[in-house]
Amino acid sequence: MIKDYGKSPEQVEEAADQKLSTDEMQELYSVEGFCAPFVVVVRKSDGVKGSLEFGHSPRVYFNFVKD
Repeated sequence: MIKDYGKSPEQVEEAADQKLSTDEMQELYSVEGFCAPFVVVVRKSDGVKGSLEFGHSPRVYFNFVKD
């Protein structure tokens, strides 16, 4: 899992297929809204807006896509 808030956008994108816990997702992204099964986010490292998919049980976030 990604733990380093200071990763470059390229490193974050490379890890897009990894599943992030809620805490890990919040370290990397600011949440703007939910519409299951998606969450609208802004990537903290560079301000890029996009979306993540999420699963409920267990709650995991994955597959960042830029808008």
